[in-house]
Amino acid sequence: MKIQKNNIFKFGTALLVLVSLALSQGARNGTEAASQLLIHQGARYLSGGGSVATVDGVESAYWNPAGLAKGQGVNAIFSNRSYIAGINVNFFGASLNVGKVGTFGLSGRMLDIGDINVTDIYHPDGTGEIITPSYFVVGLTYAKRFSDRTGMGVSVNYINEGFGRVSASGVTVDAGVQYENFLDVEGLDIGVALRNFGNPMRYGGSGLWVNAEASGSSRQTDWYKVEAGQFDMPFIMDIGSSYNIAGVQLGATYEVNHFSQDKLKLMAEYGFEDIAAIRVGYLMDVEDVKDDKDTPDIDESTMLENIFTGPSFGATLNLLKLTGLDISIDYAMFMTEYFDDNHVISLRFGR
Repeated sequence: MKIQKNNIFKFGTALLVLVSLALSQGARNGTEAASQLLIHQGARYLSGGGSVATVDGVESAYWNPAGLAKGQGVNAIFSNRSYIAGINVNFFGASLNVGKVGTFGLSGRMLDIGDINVTDIYHPDGTGEIITPSYFVVGLTYAKRFSDRTGMGVSVNYINEGFGRVSASGVTVDAGVQYENFLDVEGLDIGVALRNFGNPMRYGGSGLWVNAEASGSSRQTDWYKVEAGQFDMPFIMDIGSSYNIAGVQLGATYEVNHFSQDKLKLMAEYGFEDIAAIRVGYLMDVEDVKDDKDTPDIDESTMLENIFTGPSFGATLNLLKLTGLDISIDYAMFMTEYFDDNHVISLRFGR
């Protein structure tokens, strides 16, 4: 019992530190940088209901770094998502568990946007120049189990995005904790994760230099640099739990979002003898605007709409018992507004 109390104390301390960091980051309503960091990776956890508490494997690099410590030996994943407007999102990574030392992981995310024809006011049909935007994230993750119930992890991510002759880069830190069988309740897991904690990003490059004449002076035309504004990272905090009842895994996550509405994520999963599983998820925005006589009325038509609000569906097929190969295939479908539905296929090696 004393050991159990110590574990709860450690988890509570870690939780307090994470929440303190979240509150110290400040309000982030408005435009954010590197919004691709918010695109859900992998197919197993759909919109993320309970993922912060139960995630394991390389997908932990996105949902909660603490889950990486659950993996045994070598694990790997490759995932492809058909996003909106013809954009594809690729996610890949690998991890290695080295026993008492902990687990190390390397992951990457990349947006494939394709080629874009450059236009201007004089050439609305194209100048003949073609640019290929580049958006990628590379992350290093370390996680460790401190007991048979608790784990912590941290990821450091390098973000780079650019198009034409301008680019921006930045570094973010993700951190999380997980606790299994919380308060001695069998099957009750909880977790907390802070994601995208970092300094603002600012674009730079030769594309920001313009040939112009200074206003109010007699100087000849010269080159001047346009100073781009800086934008905050899309910092969020996930607090979630998962509970197994009658063979059904139920999960819920509350996302504290510092640049838009908070979100509630729900998911239910039913497995078939470790061979297959089916899932259903639901994502909804939680309005944080309260009626107040001192607060002016807000025009709802100007609020940012989340096109992924609503249900999602998925399934997994584990090939280990069928073929002897420790490979799993995951599929997910996200319903969207205005665009074609998103489809995600993941191939996982190990567990």
